[in-house]
Amino acid sequence: MEQAKKEVLRYLGYRHQALEPALERTVEQCMAELRAAAGPRRVWRLFPVEPQEAGIRLGGTALVLGGGDIRRHLGAAEMAAVLAVTLGAAADALIRRWEHTDLTRSVILDACATQYVEELCDGVEREIREEAQKLGLEANSRYSPGYGDLPLEAQPGILGVLDAARRIGLTCTGSLILLPRKSVTALMGLFPKGEAASGGRGCEGCALRETCQFRKDGEPGGCESLA
Repeated sequence: MEQAKKEVLRYLGYRHQALEPALERTVEQCMAELRAAAGPRRVWRLFPVEPQEAGIRLGGTALVLGGGDIRRHLGAAEMAAVLAVTLGAAADALIRRWEHTDLTRSVILDACATQYVEELCDGVEREIREEAQKLGLEANSRYSPGYGDLPLEAQPGILGVLDAARRIGLTCTGSLILLPRKSVTALMGLFPKGEAASGGRGCEGCALRETCQFRKDGEPGGCESLA
């Protein structure tokens, strides 16, 4: 849990500062409270990659992903792994409930939820990498709508090909907000061995490298240095 707490503090903006014991206790309490409330669920599927002029089509579906970034991320892949993870509605409700009585606690709970959903994504990513290895392939990093030029408008299609509403209760609003809020969708490419376009999650392959606050704050290696 120490690594998880370190990540929560990172989301709260701490950069190696000394931590007051009272705040540390609150963070630990919030982590336990959030995990007790959450109902984590996840789903992922593999699809053949079919590059087209309009973008990357997921084989066997009508979904075409547009934008140069996703073309670079998946264009040379044999398959794409599409994943979705959610903490469930109860986690959202817990964060909202504290907004009315203790905003600081609500903010900490929100950071705990962000850390937890990323932890779950990491677990799904490991499963996908293991499956890729069984297929004689290797996977690159995960990439989500809203990064680079992959638009949020891709969310309904991604949820659709995963049947996410039925399988894990994950939907999105007309304004493309995922519900429950503490949820993530992402895509990974599966490539022949030695051909993964960006096998790591370091700065050079990150679409946010030019605006990353961690790099601006002097963290060598950006956010990855804090892992």
